[in-house]
Amino acid sequence: MRGKLIGAALVATLATGAAGVTSVVVVRAGEALPGTSVAGVDVAQQDRAALLATVQGLADARTTGDLPVVVGDLQEGIARGLTEVDVESTVDRALSAGRVGSPLAGVLGPLLAQGDRDIELAVTVDRSGVRTRLNEIAEAFDQPPAMGGFTVSGVTVTPQLPQQGRTLDRDAAQEAVIEALSVGRKEAVALPVVTTDPPFTAAQVEEVSAKARRALGTTYGLGSNDTLLRLTPQEVGTVLRSTPVDGALALTVDQPALTALVTKRAASIALPPREAGLNVLSTGPVLDGKLDLSFTPIPAQVQFTPSVTGRTVDIPAAVARLNGLILAVRPGGDPLPLVITQPKVTTEAVQSVNSLIGTFTTYYQAGQPRAKNIALIARIVDGTTIAPGGTMSLNETAGRRTRDRGFLEDGAILDGELVQAVGGGVSQFATTLFNAAFFAGLPIPAHQPHSFYISRYPVGRESTVNFPSIDVKIVNDTKSAVIIKTRSTPSSVTVELYGNNGGRLVTAQHGPRQPRDDGGFRIAVTRTVSGGDGVSSRRVFTTSYNPAPPG
Repeated sequence: MRGKLIGAALVATLATGAAGVTSVVVVRAGEALPGTSVAGVDVAQQDRAALLATVQGLADARTTGDLPVVVGDLQEGIARGLTEVDVESTVDRALSAGRVGSPLAGVLGPLLAQGDRDIELAVTVDRSGVRTRLNEIAEAFDQPPAMGGFTVSGVTVTPQLPQQGRTLDRDAAQEAVIEALSVGRKEAVALPVVTTDPPFTAAQVEEVSAKARRALGTTYGLGSNDTLLRLTPQEVGTVLRSTPVDGALALTVDQPALTALVTKRAASIALPPREAGLNVLSTGPVLDGKLDLSFTPIPAQVQFTPSVTGRTVDIPAAVARLNGLILAVRPGGDPLPLVITQPKVTTEAVQSVNSLIGTFTTYYQAGQPRAKNIALIARIVDGTTIAPGGTMSLNETAGRRTRDRGFLEDGAILDGELVQAVGGGVSQFATTLFNAAFFAGLPIPAHQPHSFYISRYPVGRESTVNFPSIDVKIVNDTKSAVIIKTRSTPSSVTVELYGNNGGRLVTAQHGPRQPRDDGGFRIAVTRTVSGGDGVSSRRVFTTSYNPAPPG
């Protein structure tokens, strides 16, 4: 009966201490046993609700704020929020602590316990999050070893001594941080660091710095007189470097920086080639016939402008030579490597010019926009020189006809129809140029007649032009330069070709107009070239014209 009473009331009388002091402990099911604590906090006799509140408070404290960490002289923090506390699991462990499964465990547990029962919080730490934060800290902390070298200010060389490198030991740091977060450590965690020795010594840095000082003790140059390319010590100081070469620290020259210096200096030495020129003192006759016609060269009075050979500095070769001079501390004496460029038209080619070898004049109504367009393209082409064996393209020489360049809108033939176009009328200049080359006896590899006949032009002996598809091209097959001179009046334009073709006789013979069924017609014009420099040829220019549009 007594045993049942004790079991039912869950009352135990415990004898404690040597003096026989008696204490009574009432233990209920669902409460933490006496002597139980969680993370150092006494939770004896707390039921589940009380334990949940206690453990939640401990969890909040454990997961709030930052864990301070120190790496070298850098102080950072890692969020405690990367820690997660399993509150329910921790409470279950606190309630079961000390209970051994006997029906009298609630009574006998305190008697059987050996010391306190301290339950740790059930904690997990986000390892990936810790690693990500450590990577961020490492980016701010890590430094590779400094191999050392020098800096140059003016001509003053200052050695930069080598420095150890440092890196955060991320694996070891991760474990240390996880441990600290797991136990709720308050104090800062010193993160482990790995150091790396520099590849070179202070003595090697001093040696390369001394070489740099010697290199800055003189001026360096290539060439002489008007082709002298000179670099001052201050300029050389901007290109000196210390570079690892075959395991040693060597004095080197920054090639891109030296190239930039040489290129800058070379600009004042370079001379563009200048073609020989010609000034005509005499005026040729007017040739404007639209039918059968012959022409032979007419002696001309001219003044010559000599050609000039061009030169540019051979930049790669000059850089290579200066690089060697600087590293050898040798001021100069070497020639400046140059690239010589001959003009396309030499003095010799122009000096043989003695005649007006071809000319032609066409007419138009004054005051129209086309008159301004014709005068403008004539000015652009004036003075063009065709070297012996060279080819002149009207489109390449005159360029695109645009408003920005001063060309106006006027009538033009496009795809066989009359339209308004900027540069309208320049085909008249193309016809005039074509005829001048025709009577000079020069090859004309490209030209295209208008789609229908226009009465102001010689029939079958004319050409249109349109940028960039329709062109007039002239080949200089003589041994002399051919110079194109132009002049215009309010109502006419003239093209003259000066050169030396030995006196070629050029004859134009027009065949009859052969009607087409649609109202158009065909015509053949035969050009015969004979005599002169021995060049002779016969070419038939056949043109088929569409009917002219009404109006």
